Amino acid sequence: MPKFYGKLQESVDEFIFEAKLFMNGKNIDYGHPANPLRVVARLASNLRDGAASWYHNRIMIGKEPISSIDEFESALRDEFLPPGQQHRLRAALRSCKQTTDVEEYVSRFRKIIAQVRDVSALVKVDHFIMGLKPETRKEVNYLNRNSLNAAISAAQAYERAHFGGGRRSHAARRDGPEPMDMYQVIARPTLEQCHRQRLCFYCRESGHRISDCPKKRQRNDGAQRT
Repeated sequence: MPKFYGKLQESVDEFIFEAKLFMNGKNIDYGHPANPLRVVARLASNLRDGAASWYHNRIMIGKEPISSIDEFESALRDEFLPPGQQHRLRAALRSCKQTTDVEEYVSRFRKIIAQVRDVSALVKVDHFIMGLKPETRKEVNYLNRNSLNAAISAAQAYERAHFGGGRRSHAARRDGPEPMDMYQVIARPTLEQCHRQRLCFYCRESGHRISDCPKKRQRNDGAQRT
């Protein structure tokens, strides 16, 4: 069972979510009409430090009992979410950008988006795509994914195909242009033409995307054998 201490960096959403997962694993139906007080007692027993003191004061001194998991979550929010937190979270979401590999970006993005409330599915997708590095963003936009999970999967697949699961540092690159180097310096009008005509960005032929390009795969296989 997760613990909640009431610290500034903690997330009420994550605590409740993990608690629900734990109870599901123990076959405890936290939504059943016969279980609310038992569920609240379990949650309260896993409060620590400031959160435990708050609950004790509320129940023993304030005489304000909590009778359901939803009421418990709402009370935690009222007490431990700092004023203006949603505004700050939305600002953090807007400024969240990919700076290294896509996995690190996905991890940061998910942590923020899990705490932002009242955001539609399409807005989440837009924020995620806008934070991607340009070449990855272009591919995900091209694929026109309309769910966050689909957009994340597309970005991960693209970077696995082109960066071997992670972006290499400049120090690790060999001298001279590599296939992706050549791709990145193609004149913009040519890329736009490929996009309009649905041509592969690598070989400029139709019928497949760059991630499935047979010529690119042949070249990569040849490079691995040498």
